[in-house]
Amino acid sequence: MTTLEKGVAGKRPIDPLAARLRNAGLRVTAQRLGVLQVLKASHIHPTAEAVHRQVRKRFPKISLNTVYLNLEALTRVGETSEVWIGHDAARFEANSVPHDHAVCVRCKKIADVHDPALRRLKMPRGFAMKFDVISHRVDFFGLCKTCRVGRRRNKPRSYRGT
Repeated sequence: MTTLEKGVAGKRPIDPLAARLRNAGLRVTAQRLGVLQVLKASHIHPTAEAVHRQVRKRFPKISLNTVYLNLEALTRVGETSEVWIGHDAARFEANSVPHDHAVCVRCKKIADVHDPALRRLKMPRGFAMKFDVISHRVDFFGLCKTCRVGRRRNKPRSYRGT
């Protein structure tokens, strides 16, 4: 174990997350860490309201506004990402590995898609001259397994809509 991992002179070990937040100019608060913990534990890309419901279990007096402010700050420093995929509200995630999404058009479930080939996509040459790309994302839209099975059970075979 390195000195950094052990801490200095018997003090508590340095928390890498706390260090990243401080280095980015953010205060490390219990509520901010609570918001981040909810996102790290979630794989469903929750809305701010859903994060608020979960965080209130630990911090009953936390306001929805405080959750929004923490999500905004954590997104600004790269600890979380805001995901907008045609829903009424933004969704959030703490997955720092570059990835894309598959979205169910019926139930709005969002699943992470990890495919290195998608990460290597490039802007077509004609656009590259007119547009300075800083990032990209691919979103797949369709029916998740649950909705697909439900559609087969509840709709005639000729049904093509969603």
